[in-house]
Amino acid sequence: MKRELAEAARDLSAYIKALDENLAELPHPGVKVRPVSAPAAPAAERPLPVPATTMNKQPPADMDSLALRVKKCRKCQLGHARLNAVFGVGSYNAKVVFVGEGPGFQEDHKGEPFVGRSGQLLDKILETVLGLKRSDVYIANIVKCHPMKNPETPEAHGNDRPPTPEEISACRPYLDEQLRAIKPACIVTLGSVATKVLLGIDKGISLVRGHWYDYPVELFGPGHPIKVLPTYHPAALLRNSNLKRDTWEDMKMLKSFLETGKIS
Repeated sequence: MKRELAEAARDLSAYIKALDENLAELPHPGVKVRPVSAPAAPAAERPLPVPATTMNKQPPADMDSLALRVKKCRKCQLGHARLNAVFGVGSYNAKVVFVGEGPGFQEDHKGEPFVGRSGQLLDKILETVLGLKRSDVYIANIVKCHPMKNPETPEAHGNDRPPTPEEISACRPYLDEQLRAIKPACIVTLGSVATKVLLGIDKGISLVRGHWYDYPVELFGPGHPIKVLPTYHPAALLRNSNLKRDTWEDMKMLKSFLETGKIS
């Protein structure tokens, strides 16, 4: 497994290095959520300083309290089956929050999001493309507990399944509270499930990636939207290397936004 991961990381790095810097922008897919473009909408109004280089040593009181609530949560069946609640990891001053679908086997055992092969590839993308570490951003999931096909066998591999609408509904408020506490300028949704849930759409990730959107929930009041950039889940890149080019385009857009505060 380590050799496969190393080969995937080297392949990604070599692929990225060889890509043309002037990639053509895809036509807008026509989803119902209003996309954000440079001429049509200004960038986030508040200034975007350079991301923090170290993780906050102490979480704000509201995040500390929220983490305890998540740990004790039993609002759905996931809370009764999981080994560890997976709250989130990273900087509480982060300007970007990466949101995935839910914890898997490795995350359930460690209590931290994106620590398996997908997580290690995500770390490599952050470092190679954005020049950031895991501690510079914030990483979370739609649901905080491992959705399992068979909850009675948490030690079994290949036991993952997508969260149900009921599980998503029970857990969704926790994510919005995290976003309110962190106050990021943007969210990167990783994969179709996270994108559909956060944008409230029914389009696949291949149709909506490559464009900016406004988060449909006003967490900070009118005039202060959070920008959303959908992209592929790192697990998809491990399965299909042809998706790396699109992911590179998306990360270039994110890098530009974080550096300039402007939508490109």
